[in-house]
Amino acid sequence: MTTILPAVNGRARRRAVLALALGETLVWAGLYYAFAALLPVWESAEGWPKTTLTLGFTLAVLTAAAFAPLAGRLIDAGYGRSLLTFGALAGAAALIGLAMVDGPGGFVAIWMLIGAAQACCLYEPCFAFVTRTAGRNARAAIVRITLAAGFASTLAFPGFAALAGGFGWRIALVVAAGVIALLAAPLLNIGAGMLAASSDDPPPMQSRGENRAALHRAFRRREFWLIALAMALMGFNHAILIAHILPILADRGASPAAAVAAASLIGPSQVAGRLLLMRFEAHIAPASAAFWTIATAVGASALLLAAGASPVLIFAFALAQGGAIGVVSILRPVLMLEHLGRTAFGAISGRAAVIYLVSAAAAPFLGALIWNAGGYSAVIATALACALAALALAILLRQYANSPPDHASGLR
Repeated sequence: MTTILPAVNGRARRRAVLALALGETLVWAGLYYAFAALLPVWESAEGWPKTTLTLGFTLAVLTAAAFAPLAGRLIDAGYGRSLLTFGALAGAAALIGLAMVDGPGGFVAIWMLIGAAQACCLYEPCFAFVTRTAGRNARAAIVRITLAAGFASTLAFPGFAALAGGFGWRIALVVAAGVIALLAAPLLNIGAGMLAASSDDPPPMQSRGENRAALHRAFRRREFWLIALAMALMGFNHAILIAHILPILADRGASPAAAVAAASLIGPSQVAGRLLLMRFEAHIAPASAAFWTIATAVGASALLLAAGASPVLIFAFALAQGGAIGVVSILRPVLMLEHLGRTAFGAISGRAAVIYLVSAAAAPFLGALIWNAGGYSAVIATALACALAALALAILLRQYANSPPDHASGLR
């Protein structure tokens, strides 16, 4: 019996991870990448200012940041499955509302509701639930979820372009809402339930006081701040580029078709980066993986800056940027688990998510302001500077992780 039960649990866990992966792919496509995919359509069809449009997305991510700590506490309390399901359904309802707006004020308000839904069902709550539920199997589960969900942008950009071009952006959003409500929400619900039932490493039971103490200890750890700030800078780097990706690529000299093709490459490149991590994860420490990943992002921004002289470099940029950000999304929870442990992981992850999301939230709107002041070359240069700063923090984390225990105890 002892040899059969782990195999049964393993099969159930794989099915659970597949369901979560498909659900995450759909919610990311509809609740996140919809903005970048439809930004040029909103500008041309409605004539709404770019700064107003990007303000909506910025407020969405800020709202997600505001709700992240609550989401983490709910996951620690055992409500992760309900939270993921509710987030998808609430996001679908918000997309219906977005399809009905007739002015920029309503547009901005609805994006704040979408942000609240994002806090309940995108990577942060999903990974916190998986880490808490799957325990020692969490890292493999997270990698597999992100392998599939890396195709969200590949689904979103051509999908929204086809729907908006054929039926208008409002119908495109209604279709996305239907897909999320009828497919993504059930998949997340079923996957979360199956994962909890198949876990052979159930989460330890801690009191509210124990969780609060663990959270306070994390705040005193140098690793928490190095990881959180480095990931926040990477979030800013990616968000400022992805929110403006089509006009940035056009500014670099790409045709509309080439811009969509390059943007669509980012998703598969995320998957390629994650597969590379899987291949070498046994041979490279998480801190070292963070260093090389962020160094790749530095190279990606440099390639995009140089693409003004040769537009073909936009494809090299897409490959490097996608590969880097794909691994970053895995490394955030992995680094936190590696350095800070499993106790109160939802709350710790939620606090780190606030820093990450606030940084990512500011990026699209600040990108529009920077564009007004200096064009898209200045936007790309800003993204490059953020990647370089994140690389410096990754170097410190790598040195700190490799230091002897008596020197590594510092800020505890």
